[in-house]
Amino acid sequence: MNADTRSRDDVLVDAACRTLRDLHASSVAVFLPVRGEPVLGAVVAAVEPLGVGLMERLPMDDEVFPSVAAYKTGRPKVAHSIDTLGKYPEFAVFGPYPLTIASAPLESAGKRFGAIAAFWPGIFRHIRSDELDLLTAVGREVARELIPLAAAGVSMQAGEIPLVTAMCAVSAAVGDDTVRDAEIAPFLYHIQQLARRLPRARSLEDVVHEVDQRVVAGLKARATAVTSLENGRLRVVGASGCSEGFLRRLEASSSCSGMPEERAMTEKRQLFFDTAHPETRDRVESAAADDGAAEYVWIVSPLMAGTRVLGTCSISFTADGRHFAAERAALHALVPLLGQAFERIRAEEASHALARQLQQALLPRMLPSIPGLVSTSRYVPASGGLELGGDWYDLIPVPAGGVTAVIGDVQGHSTAATVVMGQLRSAVRAYATDGVGPGPLLRRTNRLLGELKTDLFATCCCALLDPETGCMRVATAGHPFPLIRQASGDYLDPQPDVGPPLGVDAEYEYTDVGVHLEPGALVAFYTDGFLRAGPGHEMGRAVIDSAYAVSHGQLEAIGDEVVKRTTVFPRAADDAALLLLRYEEPSAQARHYVQRLEIARRDLRGVQRARLFLRAWLSAWSLKALDDEAQLLLSEVVTNALVHADSDVDLRVRRYPHHLRVEVRDSDPHPAINVGRPGEAQAEGGRGMMIVSALASAWGNSPSGRGKTVWFELPF
Repeated sequence: MNADTRSRDDVLVDAACRTLRDLHASSVAVFLPVRGEPVLGAVVAAVEPLGVGLMERLPMDDEVFPSVAAYKTGRPKVAHSIDTLGKYPEFAVFGPYPLTIASAPLESAGKRFGAIAAFWPGIFRHIRSDELDLLTAVGREVARELIPLAAAGVSMQAGEIPLVTAMCAVSAAVGDDTVRDAEIAPFLYHIQQLARRLPRARSLEDVVHEVDQRVVAGLKARATAVTSLENGRLRVVGASGCSEGFLRRLEASSSCSGMPEERAMTEKRQLFFDTAHPETRDRVESAAADDGAAEYVWIVSPLMAGTRVLGTCSISFTADGRHFAAERAALHALVPLLGQAFERIRAEEASHALARQLQQALLPRMLPSIPGLVSTSRYVPASGGLELGGDWYDLIPVPAGGVTAVIGDVQGHSTAATVVMGQLRSAVRAYATDGVGPGPLLRRTNRLLGELKTDLFATCCCALLDPETGCMRVATAGHPFPLIRQASGDYLDPQPDVGPPLGVDAEYEYTDVGVHLEPGALVAFYTDGFLRAGPGHEMGRAVIDSAYAVSHGQLEAIGDEVVKRTTVFPRAADDAALLLLRYEEPSAQARHYVQRLEIARRDLRGVQRARLFLRAWLSAWSLKALDDEAQLLLSEVVTNALVHADSDVDLRVRRYPHHLRVEVRDSDPHPAINVGRPGEAQAEGGRGMMIVSALASAWGNSPSGRGKTVWFELPF
């Protein structure tokens, strides 16, 4: 904090403390606007030890908050917590008992900076006119003092957390220590704020961020280190102000290393280390010290859930001759909150991982290669949710010729929805393999869902495409009809019979409608999370058109652009699936220009077979001039897939009029990585993916089924 900002805060703290004393309030806060956000933020807070915590962020568009009303109207405002809680029940944590709130603007000489608010416990406490006049006068006085500071360039914006102080002369004995209530109050305030925020943390890193804000910034700690106990060893989740040497020792320690953290876990109690203790020397980074002679005390606590130890929390304060009883008491309250947050997040992460693994296992491992047809897919899980979804897609070769594309969405987000999704996907695949057309396929699947005796229903759209002729028949059960963009840029607009979702009417007779695709046509099947971010079908067409233009018609890039353009909208309640098909040409012609090779997992000669395969087709297509570059790039991509994906590899080579495209598909969703090491200039894959980026005219990593497609192109 610079000197100018400190001067501003000194003015505000003095005003808050005087108001707290003169009005006999339980807390007083000063609010200023937050830069870039439509909210008022608490800048300083004066609180009694048993006073109410403050709502630190007030939405500017709701005058149910008296401070917002005072700031916007320039007039004092009185309200009661029951009015606020009626609209914002989550704020009950700040005041478990009724409160009366009075607020006045910080305004003078036509300059309005913010608002000052006082809080009293009590049901509809009567605010006397002289009390309101006093609060208004304080607001004017503060504004007069802020005017020259603002003119000098001092910020009049609220920071992340307020500066908390207390004003009370009562003392309480704690053992041999005498702890003033003024010391305890800020600790209680920030612990209360943590109690509200930690249950909303979505990761251990979020927890550490909150601790840093409240303990380091709010309670003036010098350093913190929070660890998680994983497989008998400590992992540093987050740290602030610690030396690199200490963090290395801590990261390498185990539950029997002898470090203070190990003792705290073994003894399951908080430990205090003063400045003379050798085990806590050299833990604080030198840049954090006020001078080279600064000394620090450390409070080390185990993070526990019940009797289980989950990690440690180590916090350091600058030594000043005190016994730090207030800090230790506050940390006794903090540590259980951290332990509960750690346990909850670990359980959520485990559930989330299991859910995603199960759901991914039900998606296609990789999309099949169909002559005359190029395909790709995208699947994005719901943001923030831990339950399973019911979105699925599939591309199924039909033995008699052609391919069936299907996409669907089972109602709800639960294990039951995913189980039903798996059953429907298996049934649809079996019916399609038998050569059943779209309408009859939906009729059979609908009857099957009724026989499963589930309360869930599902939407589904399926299409049967004949690559020899470009004819496609489509049927839908309550699902959006696919977007069909011809090579000319025009969209086909058939009038299909959109039947009810599967499971609603067991006797419904679904019918299909026929369309004809020109070479170059793009067909987009999707669930609600994609292409429906805006009202009507026009929004979906606009997304496809813009994605098509940016990607120059390249299918993988179109898929990436659709994800980018539609997932900027909130989708926390739903998963999203996308299946893109591009009809290129009749399959008889395509077979000559699209070739495929399958390489088994852990095939030690897979790279050599891939090279021979590519060399043969480059010769057949009269493209021998590309042999050296293509062989080099192919080696890198196939090696990456075999070494890191640990799955079967599907190699596809496509000859276009002006370029060669090579696609390598595997079952690992993680992007291709550089596997090279210095000195491996002659090793297969030794140069890593950097050489692909350097030599290919275009290349990328794209999701495909459960895995990915790594592709590159070379012009000729």
